[in-house]
Amino acid sequence: MMAPGFGDLPHAWHWWYDDYMLKIRMKREAEQNADAMKRLTRIEMSIMELGNEDLLDLADIFRGKPETAIVQYAFAEMARRKISL
Repeated sequence: MMAPGFGDLPHAWHWWYDDYMLKIRMKREAEQNADAMKRLTRIEMSIMELGNEDLLDLADIFRGKPETAIVQYAFAEMARRKISL
């Protein structure tokens, strides 16, 4: 079955559809990336708002996993405050 308006060029319909779907996917991925950045910013802000004792507790809990973002944020905030475990 041919798409209306494309005459005997069914491949044109597929090209249009693929392009449309790509744009939708790109928009959805951009929205997901923006949402992820917002969540990450909220996490960072939450760490910055912790009191010294809570920040030290957080760093101590995750001390064994230095590659995680939460530990990196915690230790960066500790360095900024000039406190350590």
